[in-house]
Amino acid sequence: MDREKIKYSIGLDIGTSSVGWAVVDNNFKLLKKGNKNMWGSRLFETAETAANRRKNRSTRRRYNKRRERIRLLQELMANMVLSVDPLFFIRLSQITFLDEEDKSALLNDKYKGNYNLFIEDDYNDQNFYNNFKTIYHLRNYLCQTTKKEDPRLIYLALHHIVKYRGNFLYEKQDFSLDVSRIEEDLESVLDKINEFNDLGMVFDGQTIIKILNILKENSNRSEKIDKCLKQIAIDKKNKQVFKNLFNGIVGNQFNFTKMISDEIIQYEDEDIKLKFSDVNFENKIEEYSVVLGEYFEFIELMKKIYSWITLNNILKSGNSISGAMINRYDMHHNDLKKLKRLIKEYDRKVYYEVFRNQSDKLKNYYNYINHPGKVSREEFYKYLKKVLDKINNEEVNYFLMKIEEDELLLKQNDRDNGAIPYQLNLNEMKEIIENQSKFYEDLKINKDKLISILTFKIPYYYGPLDGNDKYGWLIKYQDKKQERITPWNHDEVVDIEETASAFIERLTSFCTYLPDEPVMPKNSLTCNMYELLNELNKIRVNGKLLGKDIKTRIIEDLFMNKKIIKEKDLKKWFDTNKIYLEINEISGYQKDKMFSTSLSSWIDFKKIFGIIDDSNYLVIERVIKDITIFNEKNILKKRLKNIHKLSNEQIKAILKLNYSGWSRLSYELIKGIKTDNCYGSSVTILEVMKETNLNLMQIISDDKLGYKKIIDEKNCFETDKKFNYDEIKNLAGSPAIKKGIWQALQIIEEITKYMKHQPKNVYIEFAREEGVKKRTKTQIKKLRDIYKDLDLQSDHDIWVRNKLNQEKDYRKFSNERLYLYYTQMGKCIYSGEPIESIDDIFSDELYEVDHIVPRSIIKDDSIDNKVLVKRKENQRKSNDIIPLPIRERQIKRWKYLLDHKLISQKKYFNLIRNEMDLRTIEKFINRQLVETRQIIKHVANIIDNHYVNSSVVAIRANIIHDFRIKYNIYKNRNINDYHHGHDAYIACVIGEYMKIRYPQFNAKYAYNEYMRHGNNRHDKSGFILNSMNYESYDEDTGEIIWHPDTIKKILKCFNYRDCYITKKLESSDGELFDATIYSPKSNKKDLIPVNKLRANSNKYGGFSGVKYIIYAIEGIDKKSLVVRKIVKVPLIYKDEKPEKVISYIEKYNNYKDVKLLKVIKKNQLIEIDGGFYYITSPTELNTAWQLVLNPRENAVVYKINHALKNNVDKELDIKELDSLYLSLIDKLNNYYPKYQNTIKNKIIDLHEQFKNLSLLDAAKVIEQLLVAMSAGPQNGKIELPNFKIGDRIGRLKGQDILLDKTIFYYQSVTGLYSKKVKL
Repeated sequence: MDREKIKYSIGLDIGTSSVGWAVVDNNFKLLKKGNKNMWGSRLFETAETAANRRKNRSTRRRYNKRRERIRLLQELMANMVLSVDPLFFIRLSQITFLDEEDKSALLNDKYKGNYNLFIEDDYNDQNFYNNFKTIYHLRNYLCQTTKKEDPRLIYLALHHIVKYRGNFLYEKQDFSLDVSRIEEDLESVLDKINEFNDLGMVFDGQTIIKILNILKENSNRSEKIDKCLKQIAIDKKNKQVFKNLFNGIVGNQFNFTKMISDEIIQYEDEDIKLKFSDVNFENKIEEYSVVLGEYFEFIELMKKIYSWITLNNILKSGNSISGAMINRYDMHHNDLKKLKRLIKEYDRKVYYEVFRNQSDKLKNYYNYINHPGKVSREEFYKYLKKVLDKINNEEVNYFLMKIEEDELLLKQNDRDNGAIPYQLNLNEMKEIIENQSKFYEDLKINKDKLISILTFKIPYYYGPLDGNDKYGWLIKYQDKKQERITPWNHDEVVDIEETASAFIERLTSFCTYLPDEPVMPKNSLTCNMYELLNELNKIRVNGKLLGKDIKTRIIEDLFMNKKIIKEKDLKKWFDTNKIYLEINEISGYQKDKMFSTSLSSWIDFKKIFGIIDDSNYLVIERVIKDITIFNEKNILKKRLKNIHKLSNEQIKAILKLNYSGWSRLSYELIKGIKTDNCYGSSVTILEVMKETNLNLMQIISDDKLGYKKIIDEKNCFETDKKFNYDEIKNLAGSPAIKKGIWQALQIIEEITKYMKHQPKNVYIEFAREEGVKKRTKTQIKKLRDIYKDLDLQSDHDIWVRNKLNQEKDYRKFSNERLYLYYTQMGKCIYSGEPIESIDDIFSDELYEVDHIVPRSIIKDDSIDNKVLVKRKENQRKSNDIIPLPIRERQIKRWKYLLDHKLISQKKYFNLIRNEMDLRTIEKFINRQLVETRQIIKHVANIIDNHYVNSSVVAIRANIIHDFRIKYNIYKNRNINDYHHGHDAYIACVIGEYMKIRYPQFNAKYAYNEYMRHGNNRHDKSGFILNSMNYESYDEDTGEIIWHPDTIKKILKCFNYRDCYITKKLESSDGELFDATIYSPKSNKKDLIPVNKLRANSNKYGGFSGVKYIIYAIEGIDKKSLVVRKIVKVPLIYKDEKPEKVISYIEKYNNYKDVKLLKVIKKNQLIEIDGGFYYITSPTELNTAWQLVLNPRENAVVYKINHALKNNVDKELDIKELDSLYLSLIDKLNNYYPKYQNTIKNKIIDLHEQFKNLSLLDAAKVIEQLLVAMSAGPQNGKIELPNFKIGDRIGRLKGQDILLDKTIFYYQSVTGLYSKKVKL
């Protein structure tokens, strides 16, 4: 073919792990390269989010900062310490974990016994531990003594203080346990919980003090909670709110979801449960922050009170941290003696189990002390209580009481230590320095530096301090570029304001609609007003939207004066201002009976500035941006004074504000771009929202308003350069979808290169999640709450409510018939007749799910367009709308369902619709023609910018799905990967069809077509696909532009067996090995040494789960034979010189004269003995053969998938299953050489057993065979009682990949270009 003359179009099906592509001409025909059709699937690994890497990085940085503090301490004290003991620091850092043999070898003649700290003849480690039983004993001693002490003792004490310095809850404040300080916090917490739940309660100062005194008591946690609850007059309904509050404050787990009664705050449909002492608390709260919003700061305040109480408990037995810890040690020691004696006298076997048994399964004392990560205090107490309950002795009561008080056998190194603020450790540090600086000049000179090591916290916006150009952004002053940053000079070296700005610039996202514009702060005045209008414009009273004047007055009277507006506030305002005679219903809130938006920033700044107008609007916006950026109050204070020129009074008020978070939209979009339209001259989007009831999507989609054109122009620029990843980097979207977009752009480039000119059209479709949307626990709970509030009279209604409450498994509600049954109160929606038996609703002969707006007009499968009806009633509905007699009879009941939130406003309007007019049909058709997702528009713009002669059209995903259903094109993902290319071809077909049939995608033209052919309500594929059933003519020439027979030629393509399949090669990267250090006694193989000093992993253990690079090599084995094969090299060698890699290979494999031929990437396609495979590791392969079945077999697989999904076998036939079984044996024989013994021979032997299996079991066998035979890493599992093959079938592990038997295939992104190579 003469490629340069062919007008062609490209179809793309873009997903998160694949991109389907197809190339067609103007006649829907696939183009060919040679004898192969040009369509295919590009496969790649889904881009993961950085959550896990971020978590590991945070831990790593925490330890690195700790190590740096210790290094600085050593640096400042080096002269003091090394003058006494030159090897002290070496022993500390290098030999502590070594055995005697290795210590001796390392220190040579300096080795003096098996000691780590002190090695003098008259003073060694034993003497040290006799003098100071714990590090706190040493700290306490140095705080009190005025004698000159050994500098090593001083260093050890300061080392411990610096290492475990404490929290920064009271950063840059003087800390004290004065009760007046925490009273305000507790009062604030109680006031906020009162406000959140609209309780109308008042807490006086006396109540606050009583509660604080109770919280400080020695009683157990349960008693404290009960006593606190008695101080508050609460009803039964709100008891759980306060019970969870006090649970959290005393240190128990609390359910935050149950603390907010007016709304359901959950994370991934689960209640938010937290515990402040949990080691993972910080990670959990960070994860939950996306749903907590304003409640995040409230939980932080709760934690502050918890820390204060915990600290009180720690310090009650001592005036200082070290004093308290010594008392804790003594108490533990004395109680342990008593407990051992008690249990020993009771039973020596029990004594052994409690104190000596090292089994991992026991929550005993041994594991409580030696494995704190595995056994918590609560678990140990629970275990010990069971032991004590069996002992009949009065002493038992003493220990049970101590357990109740949370006081038994407390450890010095305990999770509660997280409540200790750094100031308490600082006090001891100052005392030690003060006492010893009389004798050591270095301490005197470096006092401030030593203190700064403890008190300096690297600001979050500094980032890496090492000048990393790629990942860092820290900016130093020009004359300090080469100076090292330390705690005592950082503010002289670092340009703090510029660094903070650079940090925010890196983090700031870009506008969803204008990708070159940065987003605005979530709390900006503009964002506040936009979000409020977006919600307020959807509010309906008695079904009608609010007028402009009423809306303006509501904003001024309510939102400018109160931060939380509930429905009762709005009703009260309507009543006071006599706006409505009667209010039946208010709808449109984003939360349940309350606004989710507010003008909180406007209220804050009106108090500070008195008024907000044009003279100070932009100043306030800049101040809010600074508050959002600069969490450091001292930097913010400096900027408010020097840059914004504010008064001291204004600065003081602003410093109390805590704003965080960013919108997804830009100031430029909402208040920047202007145009002339019917609402005025140079009007912004925000001004249109004030004038109308339109929301943002309506405004920017309306061509007449002019904003769409401006947005498109701003996103458009012409370039003849290649696509660049930077063009998609700033798009709003997940890393996974961006990876798919990038692959798609590369595919377009390669096809264009092959065709030698640009495509006429590019049709793009983004995959949506398929399948039925599951009902969540939250939705079911709402349903139950609705029924709970209904005043039910009839026996049937009460029976339905009881039945709903008895439903235990919320997953059953994913069945739409059951969900519709309960939303319709157990009655047919058209007749109102009760459905007596729930089982009847699953019978197609008795009941049907009807689409209110017929699928012949629009394929709307949402729950808002579905109703459960008696089959005979559904036959009466023969038109586009529900017949008038039904509407007249049922409208009151439908209104009742709407009023009680059992059906939505949309469903109600669909039910009562009295005509299907031109405008309505146009709207429905437009929804089928136009793809609205913004990211697709951005991708279209990127392609437009590079391919100026191409038209880029987005195709809605649901039309492609409906096309498959209409023409029985089965999408069996468990057979092969062709379906991605098929979807891309369908996108081309639909795109080309709509272009010729509906020029410019004109909805009015489409409506005329609809009226011409009438409405066939039995065709359920939506208007666009239905129109393919009829001929279409060019209105000017009269020639046929579409004939229904064309579809037959199109459908033949889906039987072709020649899709290009390519898989993206992945480089070995990421973590080198698992981070856990395993004991040498573990059964882990090939342990990686922890460090050079502990190189012997047989002695010291090491890391497991090593990640490898794959190398093709040539060498000589121990038998002097030439070996050419694939080998593994640990990823740790990735950046090493070739000589070092070769040395490893030779040593590990016992080879010599090794040559490195090539690094082999993961997913490399190879051929061995006629079989095709992907290399996934040095010794593991996955089959790469794309299994192809004929249309009849495809239909059987579709039935199998459907049957197993619904656990119903009525569509299955054993003859069809057996025929497919035999076909799979034939394919195993021909295309899967490595499966001959592991699978093929076994299923031949089991053929007779297969024929005797139940239909569902036989279907399961085939399903798992398909899993094993389909290309990719899946493993089949066939282990039925009468039919067993294995649980990892299809997995090809332990492979010896020999180069002389292997052909390597190198493919381009589409596969249009490829070559095969023998290494």
